[in-house]
Amino acid sequence: MTVSSVLAVLDELRVHRGDRTDVEVKRAAGGLPAKIGQTLCAFANMPDQGLLILGVNEAGGFSLSGVADPAGMEQALVNVAREAVTPSPYIDVRTLDIDGVQILAALVHSVAPRLKPARFEGRAYLRQADGDFVMGPADLRMIEVAALHHSESVHYDERPVTGTSLDDLDPALVGQVVTRARNQSRRLRELADAQIIRQLGAVTASGECTVAGIYALGNYPQGVLPPLRVTAAVRLPDDGSGVRTQNLQHFDGPITDLLDDCVAWVRQNLTTRQVYGPDGHMRDEPEIPLAAVREAVANALVHRDLGPETLGIGRSIDIRMTDRALVIASPGGLRGVTLPEIESPSPRRAAVNQRLYQLATHLHLPDGSRVIEGEGGGVVTMLRRAVDADLKRPTLTDNGVRFTATFWRGSAFSEEERRYLAGVSGGSSLTHLQKHVLLKAWHGERWDIDSLRAEFSPLPLDDAQAQLQALVRRGLLDADISAEVPFRVPAGSPGKRSEQPTRTAPPDPVHAHGPDGEHPDLRRLGKNVPAIHRVLSGGPALHADLQAATGLSYQQVRYALRALIKNDLVAVDGGQGHRGTTYRLVCGHGSSALRPTQASPGAPGKLA
Repeated sequence: MTVSSVLAVLDELRVHRGDRTDVEVKRAAGGLPAKIGQTLCAFANMPDQGLLILGVNEAGGFSLSGVADPAGMEQALVNVAREAVTPSPYIDVRTLDIDGVQILAALVHSVAPRLKPARFEGRAYLRQADGDFVMGPADLRMIEVAALHHSESVHYDERPVTGTSLDDLDPALVGQVVTRARNQSRRLRELADAQIIRQLGAVTASGECTVAGIYALGNYPQGVLPPLRVTAAVRLPDDGSGVRTQNLQHFDGPITDLLDDCVAWVRQNLTTRQVYGPDGHMRDEPEIPLAAVREAVANALVHRDLGPETLGIGRSIDIRMTDRALVIASPGGLRGVTLPEIESPSPRRAAVNQRLYQLATHLHLPDGSRVIEGEGGGVVTMLRRAVDADLKRPTLTDNGVRFTATFWRGSAFSEEERRYLAGVSGGSSLTHLQKHVLLKAWHGERWDIDSLRAEFSPLPLDDAQAQLQALVRRGLLDADISAEVPFRVPAGSPGKRSEQPTRTAPPDPVHAHGPDGEHPDLRRLGKNVPAIHRVLSGGPALHADLQAATGLSYQQVRYALRALIKNDLVAVDGGQGHRGTTYRLVCGHGSSALRPTQASPGAPGKLA
């Protein structure tokens, strides 16, 4: 854990406007929060680990509020983990000093699967969304099943479905599977259809359909297993009307029908955007690439848990559309593989339901596309399709009993950033990675190739190097790709910004202000400087208040303040970065002073 990595997490939380399943932030103004043991316990039961950050004010736009006694709080946190959580998770606690504000960052490692569930005050807790909840009996059983060794695990998709037979299977789907299986295996070519279906695990030796068989090939799987349906709905914002959802649908049928219907529903409820194709013609496309959505839905269908703890209590796959995101959630967590492994450039393949997975590789949709390719790269494809469309990277979450894929709506770039990229590229195409690199250099952020690969995983080294070298050849980036140095925009490039704010000639206070009361020369100091100056024109403010008033990240406010301070336009009262420090405009301080701009309507007063 480093200052930069924690600040990057906080920036992401600001964008998503809330905690993540694997991240919890607390202000901890009065000491260690009373319910911190629940969070430590829930993180201990995660498949991987969780990050706890103390000294951050979520209500204040995830601003840094700091902790009064870092050493004492660090010891108290370790004591809770050791004495109140059983078995005790290992936690790596660090005090980070960010411009004089001290916060605590604790990486809470999960306990070994065979020791789960961890308990706090006799209760086992689970992370869901951004909260900690007591596990129910079904959740506890799923945690226990996940801890079983592979040789001991139960293959629920192979279980027979009582009262079913070959007559309950769709002849057309059976024909697809049989034909493809014969083409792929010399051993199966001479067998009868019924024998092939038996060998593939769709029916048992006694002639009953298996869960995999009825789910993949059944005429109506939900007739015997109702939770195999998918529920989709648009979730509306709370506007006081009492209406919570619209376009609620319950989809049924075998996997092929479910996949086709779910993707069609998503297409219907997404907005479209106008983009230029390679041929130069503009066309309407869904805001989220349907190829990425398809991969996410297919993965949910094929890898969902099929045990009694989900099917037995009615847990189905849910698709929810909000004004911010498309969320696809399926019962059951990952088995035999971790999130980093399935997100890597060379993903590891591990099927939760091996018989169902095998059957699905033989099935295709009406348009001829396969349900799954069977190569284990569906998640990588999903991530790449989304970022290639200039969306924020989808968030994948596994809490052990539920797997969620979240697609964020809206462009990853602001309107100003898009204008800058269009100008600097001269209208030529740029990849998603190249756009981010140019913007990072423009903002003066320090990034090397390793940190870029970590942020934009899955990204092979040779691919990253090729994309960056292309920017260097075009004169858009000044960097030695093989060296560990920050990337910069070459001198003289459009919109060039230095890595550090440089001393410039101060804005002339005699010149007229812009139409909104903003001094026309402020933007020379940085794109966010006018916003910070506008807030300070209403009176002194804390760093946290500047973040809350402008919606900028900690780093963006920090950069803008440094430029203003360096040019003698802002003074610091209390020591830069110290708790309680305020920033104020300098008035009448020699020739370097800038007279306060005219406050825009609704400009805040003193915010401290």
